[in-house]
Amino acid sequence: MADNQPRSNNPTGLPPELPPPVQAPPVTSRLTPPTPPPVLPPAVPPVIPPNPSNAAAPAPTAPILGRTPAQKPSTDSLNEFQIPAKPRTPLANAPVASGSPPNASSTVRQRASLPTTASTVKSHQPTEAIQHTTDKLADDDSDQTFTEKFLVKYLQDAPSWLISTLVHIAVILLLALIPLREEVAKSFVLLLGNSEAGAEGDVLTSFNISEVESLQGENDNDALNDLSISASDLATTLPDLTELGSNVAVPEISIRKGLTGRSGTMKGALLKAFGGNDRTEQSVALGLEWLKKNQSSDGSWSMVQPYSDGGTSENRSAATSLALLAFMGAGNTHKSGEYQSNVLRGLNYLLSIQDSDGFFANKTTGIQKTYSQAQATIAVCELFGMTADPKLKEPAELAVRYALSAQDDGGGWRYQPKETGDTSVTGWYVMALISARMAGIEVPSDNLERIHQFLDTVQRKEGFRGANPDGEQYAYQAFSPPKDSMTAEGMLCRMYLGWRTEDKRIVAGCEHIARHPIVTSIEGRDYYYWYYATNALHHAGGSPWRKWNDVMKEALPSLQIQAGRERGSWPPQGDPHGAAGGRLYSTVLSILCLEAYYRHMPLSEMAPTSQPKTK
Repeated sequence: MADNQPRSNNPTGLPPELPPPVQAPPVTSRLTPPTPPPVLPPAVPPVIPPNPSNAAAPAPTAPILGRTPAQKPSTDSLNEFQIPAKPRTPLANAPVASGSPPNASSTVRQRASLPTTASTVKSHQPTEAIQHTTDKLADDDSDQTFTEKFLVKYLQDAPSWLISTLVHIAVILLLALIPLREEVAKSFVLLLGNSEAGAEGDVLTSFNISEVESLQGENDNDALNDLSISASDLATTLPDLTELGSNVAVPEISIRKGLTGRSGTMKGALLKAFGGNDRTEQSVALGLEWLKKNQSSDGSWSMVQPYSDGGTSENRSAATSLALLAFMGAGNTHKSGEYQSNVLRGLNYLLSIQDSDGFFANKTTGIQKTYSQAQATIAVCELFGMTADPKLKEPAELAVRYALSAQDDGGGWRYQPKETGDTSVTGWYVMALISARMAGIEVPSDNLERIHQFLDTVQRKEGFRGANPDGEQYAYQAFSPPKDSMTAEGMLCRMYLGWRTEDKRIVAGCEHIARHPIVTSIEGRDYYYWYYATNALHHAGGSPWRKWNDVMKEALPSLQIQAGRERGSWPPQGDPHGAAGGRLYSTVLSILCLEAYYRHMPLSEMAPTSQPKTK
């Protein structure tokens, strides 16, 4: 019996014995005689309803193809955020309701064997009858042609089911042509750089990829299969995909498209187009397995344990948010994906610690509160944008409201609300507000414009002291010297806020960053810098991105632990923040670097968030 049928206490599955029906005395009217029973055709015996007590149990119904039983909520998830299973659609061949006669279905089957109707008999006339009808139509002296009279005659005599079938087929074909025409008209062209030997600039080559929605795979877990398909398809269009990664000149695509490259065929296409490969994807998979293994029973992650080389202080809200970002970057959500249950449990934990003001970091101490708040805001907004789950709308909006209220009048963020900003904290909040816009949450343009005011105070030009509007580098604060990590973060903020990737200051900054690539030795490790540099150069594209990625796609997988208890993680030793952040910090930032190919659609493809200052 189908899973969605009500359970019965009768273990045999047979209908219960019913008492014999009570025979009501016949009612006879004195005004009219009783109606005689109908005369049945001699060839068909009368249909006698079966005895309810002897009726067979209804046959089990076959499952409908393409449907799966509703998944039960995870027993490990918290009660604050349960995703209820959708009600099942009643099966078309399910047993009749309790109010119907027990023999209704069998009666229908018996009626199906009755003689055909008159119209059906006409549709099977012998050849002589057809010839007779044809001669009669030819003798008709009306104004209609022979063909018209012939069609009219046989349309009148055709069975109703045949006419209905033909009409429905015609309607279905017409409806199918409408979306097909729209999909054929939809396409966008990615213009990607292909450097020629000895050339200073990039020669733009184009290839077509269908619109984002039509590229989404039905199964978010098919990333590696999609990769092989996309690689072979794209290889026939472009001569050398390893040379890709320049500016993308396309019709404006809404900022809402920013999260649509994480799964399906689009993920495979972007991975190949921007220089990823099987090894980078295998490295991501190993890292996610390590995160899965180290998730706590309450759904959270810890900066300190249960792994080796943990951080010096606990910050579960930040650890949980960062782990969720890594899972979501590979296309997993609380509704779908290989790690759906892990995302759901982590999301439940975050929502359980969010207060009425939208603040997640009440259990965090010190200056790390503001980082964890921004990172949790990114996680919730991204999940809302990826799934459109209405349950996440209010938590995401509350978090965004807190971020806007904490912004300093000068445009930045720091450790306390309204405190004069620094580039490090401001960068995380910029990403939080951009993630909100990607999810369709309104963010006032005035707040975004004020961020430019802050960035102006930390903008630097090589060889000059103090703020410089022509600068290609950025500092931590207004009185600080430029730093590579802050330069990458500042450029990324500028591009998210509307600066064009061909702006000469962005181009010069990317060239500066590309001269300081990822290193495999302990000296010089800086996962924070690598994370922001990878994202900034990926969005800017061109030669700096190719140079950076050629090193990154080999160095990061080489640094990953390949055996033992910490297999899949990255060592924190040598990183300036490694002692405080620990192994989870270094692992998540490395995974996010290797997901950069598809984690966000290239900024050049999305409509500017605000009007840029052109140079």
